Amino acid sequence: MLRTLRRLTEHRAGQALVEFAVVIPVFFLLMMAILDLGRVGLYFVAASDLARSGARYAANYNNGGGFTDAQVVAYIKQQANGLTMANLTQASCAPATPPNPISGATAACYKPPVGSSYIFIDRTTSAAYVTVSIVYTFEPTTPMVRAFFQTYYLEASATMQPEY
Repeated sequence: MLRTLRRLTEHRAGQALVEFAVVIPVFFLLMMAILDLGRVGLYFVAASDLARSGARYAANYNNGGGFTDAQVVAYIKQQANGLTMANLTQASCAPATPPNPISGATAACYKPPVGSSYIFIDRTTSAAYVTVSIVYTFEPTTPMVRAFFQTYYLEASATMQPEY
């Protein structure tokens, strides 16, 4: 009986190694997917914060009138340096508020290159409100996750009523 047990345990010597080799790629893929999901959350929160602070700044009173679009863009760029979104440019598309979701043939103007953002300032829809929108292009870091979710456009908008 004892010999039979020893013989069975000797034949299973590599079982743990085989199980480890099968499970570890799935574990690391899952871990990287979780990190990419966290990055999406980080960039969405950063874009929302930038849009909100930009709209608040654009709605402020400044010597009898509001701040110009160039001043608002400079303020947003200054705020973005601390939020890992330093590559921002102002885009001029018509209409100035990007569609949600960004899709279709007319949406090419609203799609920034990967890793950068566009700023949109809309004062034309209503004189009583100013809308600031940020569009960030996100691409996953993990190659296998990138195969499923290639490019995603994060859009955040904020609307404020001017004080002037």
